Amino acid sequence: MPWIQNVALSDIKKGFHINPGENAMLIQIVDPPGDFPTPLYKFKEVHQFEFLDVEEKDEVLEEEMKCSQEQAGELVRLLQHALANRMNVIVHCVAGVCRSGAVCEVGVMLGFDDTEVFRSPNLLVKHRMMQALGWTYDEQEPHSINGVLVPEDWSNNNEKVFTLARARRERRLREGDI
Repeated sequence: MPWIQNVALSDIKKGFHINPGENAMLIQIVDPPGDFPTPLYKFKEVHQFEFLDVEEKDEVLEEEMKCSQEQAGELVRLLQHALANRMNVIVHCVAGVCRSGAVCEVGVMLGFDDTEVFRSPNLLVKHRMMQALGWTYDEQEPHSINGVLVPEDWSNNNEKVFTLARARRERRLREGDI
């Protein structure tokens, strides 16, 4: 079974992820305006998206900065294509935790093997992808880290991102990844 892994933007440049092999897809998610890193490894397919790490209730200057229904639908289509073609998938966002974590969590629900990388899925991205699949979801779903509920419902802000990134880095140090 193909696998799916979420990583940070900096990991793509340095190749700090599982070697995806020749039959692999890279999904890149960056803040607008996009500055997409050049991956160290070669991928059969590369797909790029620009949207912020914000939740449904978060205010943004322009609604287009949020993950749109169209982008969520395209992410689903890409995952289904990768699964049908037995492609391993690497998904990156800036910190490698929330937006990419949401895509990976839905990918695991679709049938990809879980690489069990640290993630706290962005619920806007996850729910819009689930909507695109015609799946139901809990609109009051609390935030989680690898499926374990976070004691308080964080609003999406820089403190959350930095806290999660710090915890991810500490885990990688303990496991000898860096």
